[in-house]
Amino acid sequence: MNRLVVALLLWCFALPAWAEEGGGEGFLGLPSLFWKTANLFVFFGLLVYLLVRPLSRFFRARREQIVSHMKQAAHQQQEAERLRSDMEQRVAALSREIAALKERFRRDGEREREALGHQGDEEAARLVAQIGHEAARRVEEARRELASEAAAVAAELALELLERELTPEDRERIFRTTLERLSARAAGGAR
Repeated sequence: MNRLVVALLLWCFALPAWAEEGGGEGFLGLPSLFWKTANLFVFFGLLVYLLVRPLSRFFRARREQIVSHMKQAAHQQQEAERLRSDMEQRVAALSREIAALKERFRRDGEREREALGHQGDEEAARLVAQIGHEAARRVEEARRELASEAAAVAAELALELLERELTPEDRERIFRTTLERLSARAAGGAR
């Protein structure tokens, strides 16, 4: 098959030369313009014949790659939504636990107040204040831990996504955009 294509190509390129040899009337009694036109059509026909399959494979592969990337992005979005939902559930559970803890501390404080009633109202007020501070500290500590965990998970996911999807052109574009914004802020702040 390849030999036939090569032979056909050589014959097509040789036609105009043969047409010129015959003088004004051209090769096989046809004008040289006809042979040049035929040569052009054969050349473009062979070009199309040789390039159609590779180009169609390339475009099909590219389309499949884009579909694959879109599926991956949808999956990552679902995963991010699931993580967000998990974090919201954790925050809700933590809020319930904090409320239960406050309630328990409140009940404990009231029992302590009754048990230590002979020591007076000042001692009971001090204990309730201590319990409130401890609850606030634990709430703040739990929030910090949860925020740190959520930030670490989000950073990991973002880093994975950026490493997988960010091209050098994207990095350059982000860098230029950031520079422009900083320049605009600097110019706006100088006014």
